[in-house]
Amino acid sequence: MQKFNNLVSLDQTDLKILGLLQENGRMDVKQIADRVFKSPPTAHDRIKRLQDMGYIQRYIAVLDRRLIGRPTLMVTLVKLNRHSAETLRTFASEMSLLPEVQACLHLSGEFDFLLQVTLRDPQEYEEFLDTRLCALPMVEKVQSSLVLKECKMQAALPLA
Repeated sequence: MQKFNNLVSLDQTDLKILGLLQENGRMDVKQIADRVFKSPPTAHDRIKRLQDMGYIQRYIAVLDRRLIGRPTLMVTLVKLNRHSAETLRTFASEMSLLPEVQACLHLSGEFDFLLQVTLRDPQEYEEFLDTRLCALPMVEKVQSSLVLKECKMQAALPLA
């Protein structure tokens, strides 16, 4: 059994279920039960418990951004001009409202936030900077990098 964040211990079956669902969130209970050598009701109960305990936060479909017309991916570092708790909360809240911002990470170091922004083209990114990001009064400095190639982009977490 393994402990994560002082929560209830997970056994190897729980870890196997989590791994299977990370690979394919649409896998049905019967398939999971077969793979972990449990009955479907037992597997269902374990999945429900893992959801209730917060290990499984949600189920999503991972889309190909190129096929949906958003091939440009930018990594944007943002430095704020104030560092009060309220300013940090406000900035994070503003970023959560912008659909083109896929990730917003609060950092230590020179920059305060790292954003992953997906768009149609560089012109749309320029508009994003001018009208959304740099228009915020707490933004002091922005450094942007165009992602040339995704070498590894994975949502699955290691469970070993």
